[in-house]
Amino acid sequence: MKIPAFIVILLSCSLAANAQDSTLNHIKVPAIIIDGDTVPYIALPNVYITGTMDAEAMKRMQEYYRLRFNVIKMYPYARLAAIKVKEINDHLATLDSKSEKKKYLKEVNEQLKKDFEETVKNFSERQGDILIKLIYRETGNTSYELFKELRGSFNAFVWQKAARLFGHNLKDVYDPRGADQNIEAIVQQIETGQIN
Repeated sequence: MKIPAFIVILLSCSLAANAQDSTLNHIKVPAIIIDGDTVPYIALPNVYITGTMDAEAMKRMQEYYRLRFNVIKMYPYARLAAIKVKEINDHLATLDSKSEKKKYLKEVNEQLKKDFEETVKNFSERQGDILIKLIYRETGNTSYELFKELRGSFNAFVWQKAARLFGHNLKDVYDPRGADQNIEAIVQQIETGQIN
């Protein structure tokens, strides 16, 4: 006698369903009925939050996030400065005479002034300090040395004096293991993609 195929399939499905039911663990929980639906009711213990951040810790956190914001804003300018310095030095190496070099540096100076003067004027004092340090990090030269190369010793001296009047020092160096370790940590996060 042949058994129809749909009965075999139906029986195998019911056996599989019974096998699955036998492995289920049943946990009884209290329940309440809301609008005809049975809803599990589990009472959780109360949680009490007692600690608050002290004023000093809050101040340090705010300072860190302000520094982080400023480093994120200044880092692209420092990278751009490093690229420009390399381009300028590479081009200067191709020029033979002092007059050609002087003419080229004058053109570069005018172009940089045109491109960045208004932007730089809008930086805060702290952002200026961070930029000076990041330029040293990216180029290996202080801003004073770069100014001296681009504009000459006298102009570098004048700009250093002007910078000192506003609380900056173009001769500042970058100390990633000392005073500038927080800046370095933020830059590392930027470079590894942890910060966009």
